[in-house]
Amino acid sequence: MTERSDTVLESIKSNFKSLFSAEKKAAEYILNNPEEAIMLNISELAQKSGSSEATVVRMCKHVGYQGYYQMRLLMSNDLGKSSVSYDENEMLDSSQRLFEYSAARVAELKESIDIRLLIKVIGIVKKSRMVFVVATGNTTPIALDLGFRLERFGIPCSYSMIPEHFLNHVSLGTCDDTIIAISRSGASKQVLQAIELAKKKNMHTVVISAERHTQLSEYADCIIQVVEKKPKASVLQPDSHLLEIAISDALLYILQHYDTFEENTENEKKDEPYDDVELLLSEYKL
Repeated sequence: MTERSDTVLESIKSNFKSLFSAEKKAAEYILNNPEEAIMLNISELAQKSGSSEATVVRMCKHVGYQGYYQMRLLMSNDLGKSSVSYDENEMLDSSQRLFEYSAARVAELKESIDIRLLIKVIGIVKKSRMVFVVATGNTTPIALDLGFRLERFGIPCSYSMIPEHFLNHVSLGTCDDTIIAISRSGASKQVLQAIELAKKKNMHTVVISAERHTQLSEYADCIIQVVEKKPKASVLQPDSHLLEIAISDALLYILQHYDTFEENTENEKKDEPYDDVELLLSEYKL
């Protein structure tokens, strides 16, 4: 996807005169209420602007986007970039600033994670007989949540908050299985033991970690690295695993729309709506 030179609001302004009168209603509402607009679905925006859903879609296409969903995510990203600026010792003293800060952290993932890697991981997951999701300590809830939601999409999963349980389950796995190991440090002892067992069973191995060069990553077929800049404010106490949750959400989104992603990858299409991981993660700016 090519880099955009204009923000969404700039694109709307520059194309405003060419819009039809009904489309201008939706455009005017977005221009006058950008922060509110990114929180509205297409039906809500149509109702508030006095237009129709079809009119909103046409307006989005006339100003250069493929639809309202894409435009809203990009606008959310624009607003997040322009609004987040903090001094090292500044307190985030309002709900708006707190959530903007969290959104900016997630948005940084787009610089380090290739969408093709996420598609590859989901391709492996879909072909697996069983997916083992393992973690220990304060990343355990991330593993339990990911395993549960994968099951909701029909993917057989095994996950447990007790290391002895998931180690026993992994030991019964086969070469048709996949293990997803989550460890911020890449050095969690029981997680390392689990992936060592999985490798002996010739399973596919996926690691989600903040560290690339660790013993855990040596066993990984795919490494999804959670890279984060040094925090500029002291708001993140105790330790936050927002980025791991964002990765889980992105993987599940790709799983939900996998046929579209796979088709786009095979055809090597340009300027596809799902061509950039930023579009997956921008919704966190909500």
